[in-house]
Amino acid sequence: MNVHRNGKSANPQHCVAWVALVVVTTVCGCAPVASLHFADLNFKRLDMSDPLITTVNADACSWAIKGDQIQIGLAGGRIDAGSGDRMAMSFVLDGLPTGNEREYRVERRALRCYWHHAREHERFASLNGVVSIKLLPGERLAGRFRIMARKQVFHILTNWTTVGQTLLMGTFTAQQDADTVSSILVQTEKGGMDRSQKGNTIRGSIPRPREVVGPEVN
Repeated sequence: MNVHRNGKSANPQHCVAWVALVVVTTVCGCAPVASLHFADLNFKRLDMSDPLITTVNADACSWAIKGDQIQIGLAGGRIDAGSGDRMAMSFVLDGLPTGNEREYRVERRALRCYWHHAREHERFASLNGVVSIKLLPGERLAGRFRIMARKQVFHILTNWTTVGQTLLMGTFTAQQDADTVSSILVQTEKGGMDRSQKGNTIRGSIPRPREVVGPEVN
């Protein structure tokens, strides 16, 4: 397994080689698909009718390279205005693999998710977790993730309110499609869900420096 664990940034030659690998892979005709699992971590109440784990299947799974980032968008149902259940989830992962695999430790910037089902409007933002990706033939990207996320629900009187945390897990196979990824990112970053902080570091690496607001320290 070729996992980047030494804490060093991928050099330009490795990044160019990885992009080239994406371009020359052979198309194999498999459709993108994702299976996503939501486990609500509400320790204050547990209704007998509440599912312990809810599974959602996504039928639009895309990925793209933007600069030194891997961007991934997953969607099920309608992600634009309209009625009906719909879900949109996006990942922004900093850094390109030096080979065809990479494991990321993710933080607050990495994941955004919006989910409308029944009469509920819910959205999620990552707190911490891990994502692994692997390049497949045919410009496809396989991945799996396990992420703790902050959960908010919408009410017409109180707007978006934080109600706890949810464990998100899943697997996906995405096709390269920059336009679709861009559209899903826009959907998931609306209403104060923009990505304003660095989102992830490579597992086992030296933590990235963070900007600290305040007076200079001599």
